[in-house]
Amino acid sequence: MATQNSTKHILVIPYPAQGHLVPLLDLVHLFSLRHGFSLSVLVTPQNLPLIQPFLSSTPAASPLIFPLPSHPTIPSGIEHSRHLPPNIHHALLSLPLSLLKPQILSWAKSIPNPISLLISDSFLGWTESLAREIGVPRVYFACTGALATALIDYVFLHVPKKSNELIQLDSLPSSPSFPFSELPQMFCSYKPGDPDWEFIRESILANSCSWGVFTNTFHALESEYISYLKNFYGHNRVWAVGPIQPTGPPTSRGGNSSVSSVELEKWFATCPPKSVVYVCFGSQYTPSESQACAIASALELSRVRFIWALGGLSSVIPEGFKEKTKGKGLVIRGWAPQVEILQHPAVGSFLTHSGWNSVLEGVMAGVTLLTWPMKAEQFVNAKLLVEAVGIAAKAASGSDAVPEVEELAKVFVESVRMRTGSLTAMQEKAVEMQREAVAAVKEGGSSHKDILDFINAVSLLGINK
Repeated sequence: MATQNSTKHILVIPYPAQGHLVPLLDLVHLFSLRHGFSLSVLVTPQNLPLIQPFLSSTPAASPLIFPLPSHPTIPSGIEHSRHLPPNIHHALLSLPLSLLKPQILSWAKSIPNPISLLISDSFLGWTESLAREIGVPRVYFACTGALATALIDYVFLHVPKKSNELIQLDSLPSSPSFPFSELPQMFCSYKPGDPDWEFIRESILANSCSWGVFTNTFHALESEYISYLKNFYGHNRVWAVGPIQPTGPPTSRGGNSSVSSVELEKWFATCPPKSVVYVCFGSQYTPSESQACAIASALELSRVRFIWALGGLSSVIPEGFKEKTKGKGLVIRGWAPQVEILQHPAVGSFLTHSGWNSVLEGVMAGVTLLTWPMKAEQFVNAKLLVEAVGIAAKAASGSDAVPEVEELAKVFVESVRMRTGSLTAMQEKAVEMQREAVAAVKEGGSSHKDILDFINAVSLLGINK
């Protein structure tokens, strides 16, 4: 099969946000390595260092470097979502990126090895028209799960009005309902009639015209929503290819950390199986002082073993906390090797912001998830995990929430408590879903089959040039 597809040249256009960029590059790395595709990856100069590990490990990949055009909505010099001010939703970075269309088109028409396929992020629906002008199919990549993808499509198509009533989504499986404030943040930020936001809406709606869809999920987790997407788009080219596995060892992507792998393993050696609570809210959210105090007090009260990954800020930890919990926990400042931590047998639960990449890492590790959604589509993910799948417990909800210390401590205790040496019902469900996730990505599994189906579908297009 690698020989059959060796002449395929894919143009990859990722979105400059870590949660979007990393899994897409991991996926196309797999295509290139196993199936012989050559890749051109569009990147702006500031973001080039972020994809260097990918380029180093993917010999058939080359960067396509274009300076980011200026746009009045985006402050000058910003090329990545993490650098945007809080009042600018990161979806709006699509605006200056869309101005690259003429340059990309000119490049695509001039190269000796023509493009066969375009793969781009779901935030870049404007690339649908780019693909048509190049004369190739487009597959869009949804870094979210199938339910969140379906919900984003639904709200931008129907545009429910802001209301104090629950928004009932009757056309979706199980008819989920949400308060308006818990719909995907991108939609809550949408301003009808505003030219920038109308462009974003049109871009999202354009995804439904794409030739195919990748979603970072797997059938055992979201089968009914994967089926819904196939019906909604009117074809079966909806490939559930998750959990997308990182390239390289778990520690290969990290930055500086206050705790070395050796220290981490030494500390883990003192912990019984499933006894540790891991606390981390991703790379883009730092708890407020009141939230940090509540977490610290709950950890102290619960007396559970814990690892708390704080990111780069050390001032968040309440004074005296480390001394009071000495021997019980580790606080990691800077980068934390999350995959390595979650997959250690000592870890039993994960207090998470419910970002989809973190969710899948927790699922692959077989830990109980403790949900505290903050923004984006995280409320949707949390509802799925708690109510539909049953592998998670609600810890708190909302970026302004400050949970009751006693209640949060109880959640911590229950999440790592064994009953007469056996797993609790929720722990058993988490372990079973782990088995399903591991099986999905192995040869013969559902995600592996979907990848092969994609390869075969591309082959049948007859688009070698």
